[in-house]
Amino acid sequence: MKVTVNILNIIGAIAAFVMAYLIINGTAQSVIHFADPLNEMATFFMALMLGLGLTVSSFERVKS
Repeated sequence: MKVTVNILNIIGAIAAFVMAYLIINGTAQSVIHFADPLNEMATFFMALMLGLGLTVSSFERVKS
């Protein structure tokens, strides 16, 4: 069984995880002004789910 890695999905996952970290850390507040803490939590959750989805989709099993 051979596994291939899609590098673009890995790069996207890293970017999404960095964005999620910056949101939860509060650093993104200087760029993005959230109207409500609930909006900030939802944006963090969506960035985290995007990162997880891209991580899972970056690995592909090739039948040989």
